[in-house]
Amino acid sequence: MSCALPVPYVKIDKDGVILVRSQKAKELLNQNTETIQDCFDEESHNKLMKYMVPFKGEKTFEANIKGKDQPFLLCDVSVSWEEDFAHVVFIPTGNQVQGLEEKLLELRMRLSTTDFELFEKKEALEEALKRLDELSGPFIPISEKMAFVPLFGDITESKMITVTGNALKAAYEGQFEEIFFDLSATGEIDENGVQKLSELFRMLHYMNGKPVKIIGVKPKHARQLNSLNVNWPVYFESSLKDVLIEHLQIGKAPQS
Repeated sequence: MSCALPVPYVKIDKDGVILVRSQKAKELLNQNTETIQDCFDEESHNKLMKYMVPFKGEKTFEANIKGKDQPFLLCDVSVSWEEDFAHVVFIPTGNQVQGLEEKLLELRMRLSTTDFELFEKKEALEEALKRLDELSGPFIPISEKMAFVPLFGDITESKMITVTGNALKAAYEGQFEEIFFDLSATGEIDENGVQKLSELFRMLHYMNGKPVKIIGVKPKHARQLNSLNVNWPVYFESSLKDVLIEHLQIGKAPQS
């Protein structure tokens, strides 16, 4: 006799004889199980006997049962009595663990995918920031002997590292006698950024033998540089416009 319950279930009498078993119970338990005791391994018999006396309500305990495909299968066993009959349900804990493992594996895969996507976005962001730093200090040749480097935004260490690489490469490839750095479009100046900028000025000085010239220094910058005790090997000019006018006048001056 069997029932269509979707779980491993047996109905027993007060002597433990199995009267009814569900199809799931037939699939789970050995075929030669006639009593409830036959369902459990010997070590679980003492635990089982505590629940063979009729009681009110439902009680659950954990025990090893003899499975059809596994000699020992850990289950949560629920027992409830109805007069002289008991209803027993077996829930293999392995199924719960398996389900949990599957969920954890799925979560791990999702996290791995998310981590990879975040890594890609981080790389793209770092590349964009590097490109932004490059555009914040372009090396612009004005003539064969003059170059212009306008600095945009805050003067930070990372920005100056990028600007330094581009400026040194461009200065090495050209024969510039005068290099102007324009600070008129800069914002805040931090100490590490100034240190890197000072290193760049010294290296350019060593390369062409002439100090760098700075234009567009605002009063705010002057105060900041003064507070940082900056001693740059540079000359200060008023503006690029004045510099260009001066050079044009020199170029037009009659030769003796």
